Amino acid sequence: MAQEKVDDWMQDAKDLARAERELGIEHWVYISFEIRHPDRRREVLHVIDIPRDMLDRWRWLIEWRKAKLVCKYPRKTIMVYHCFYDKRTGLQTGFDFILGKVSAAKAQITKVERAIARYIDYKKHNDLFFNIDTDEYLLKAYGKLEQKKTNYQKIYVMLQEEVKKHKENRDRYKLFIGFNKLGEFGTISEAKKHANESGLSGVFNLIGDKYQDSWYVSEISVK
Repeated sequence: MAQEKVDDWMQDAKDLARAERELGIEHWVYISFEIRHPDRRREVLHVIDIPRDMLDRWRWLIEWRKAKLVCKYPRKTIMVYHCFYDKRTGLQTGFDFILGKVSAAKAQITKVERAIARYIDYKKHNDLFFNIDTDEYLLKAYGKLEQKKTNYQKIYVMLQEEVKKHKENRDRYKLFIGFNKLGEFGTISEAKKHANESGLSGVFNLIGDKYQDSWYVSEISVK
């Protein structure tokens, strides 16, 4: 049973990787070395922009660069931030972002299609009365497949719109609290000022081109 779960997980990972290839996603990571000031202002000291698959091999370089900056600024706290993104579109990657959702939706289609093909093959060899046109289980599976294709098309259209907006507004910063978008701003300071004055509590996320920041505001601090 445990082996079956591992095999299923590996197959899901393969389906996701295949979906990302078909979508042309190019995984890169933008690494910034920064000083975080008391007012949440971030001072960027150095950046590294590399393909995602090089990250593990270059881990030593990241540690060396951080150590060098610690020696240069011994009284400061050096923070290292990783922003994972698609080189082609500039959009951030991950399950919480639209590229990840589109890839997952496409992978789900492949998964259902494979399950249908296996079911048909099994039935043809083990059930003399199997009818591909009337089999109840198969009809439900086809209905499920069509629904997943419809959902994929909807979210793919959303992706195209997001790519267009990102290219037109690379200098804009989008502010969220949880999954609720609070607005778009021309500068980081404007966005954080709006967050401070919103009177809201929770996890704030600020997303820009190769930029991501998050912070938590408690209900007590708001009061």
